[in-house]
Amino acid sequence: MAKMLKSLKVWSKFSAVSKKTGQTCHFRMTDMPDYLRDHVVNLYIEYYVKEEAICKAVGVPKSIKALNEVRANILKATERPDSHTVVCCEDNGDEKIQDIVGASILTLQYKGQEEPKWKYETQEVKKLLEIESSLADCFDEMKAYNLDRALRDKGAFVRPEYSGFGISAEYVNVRRMICKELGIPMHGAWVTAHGMQGGTERSGCENVYEIPLQDIARKHGVTLKDDLPSYKYMVVKVENNN
Repeated sequence: MAKMLKSLKVWSKFSAVSKKTGQTCHFRMTDMPDYLRDHVVNLYIEYYVKEEAICKAVGVPKSIKALNEVRANILKATERPDSHTVVCCEDNGDEKIQDIVGASILTLQYKGQEEPKWKYETQEVKKLLEIESSLADCFDEMKAYNLDRALRDKGAFVRPEYSGFGISAEYVNVRRMICKELGIPMHGAWVTAHGMQGGTERSGCENVYEIPLQDIARKHGVTLKDDLPSYKYMVVKVENNN
């Protein structure tokens, strides 16, 4: 059932024409209401975790226990007071969320602060964290740009029936707005999905680090089935931040 969004910040309203169908839709990006938390996390599992190349390579989507571990982790991330979860929905001219089109999940990290460490039991999630930790060691924006704070990417997704509307690109614009509001001069993230790479590039993101998929696969003993030749760490900088 739809509920009102009276106290939620609306970050963006935009209209777009689907590159696939020619259909025009109107969208709104707003802070996630608490009552939708479980629903958004379930969609995250369905459309991000089950489709993301590294998650698939380590077998997370094939293990109910692994999926449950990831779900518990991301649920805790969205509950953190420093988290910033923005949902995208169709905008029908009112303040109601009729349906969730996608979501973007971030958490705030301070210099010297370690990310919460959870105890995982499944080998699939342990392998996933091994690869994520390795990528984090390759490039860290806080170290590279001497930042006191940074927004850490926990993933973003768009339901497949809404691909082609430029929603991934709008996620980047909203993340830029969040950075500006928090006084953070930039935001960076590993981009590991073909659609997301295109959207981030069109939004003016800078590719600051790149690693071939075959290097990741060889180092960690996994098979990455992806049409991308490499994963990119892309940074969007915030102008007029003072």
